Amino acid sequence: MSKKIYKEFASANIIGVTLEHNGFQGGDAGHGGFVRLVIQNLSSTFMQVNGQMSEEFELVFRGTTERETFLSALKMVVEELDKNDV
Repeated sequence: MSKKIYKEFASANIIGVTLEHNGFQGGDAGHGGFVRLVIQNLSSTFMQVNGQMSEEFELVFRGTTERETFLSALKMVVEELDKNDV
């Protein structure tokens, strides 16, 4: 069983974010654990993926340690962007 949430975020642009996961499954990708993140341009969002314009991108991580390292990476990104300095 997995949990799936969706939310839209609006400012001068609008993005839709979908997060789906099935919690900690204890093991590698073969144990079935996953995290799926999808970000979509809904209006006026300039997004590039690997240097190319994109309307949507999807990240999938499978396995417990992959989930943990992805979460650690996201925390680092949020902490840095919250500082609002260069």
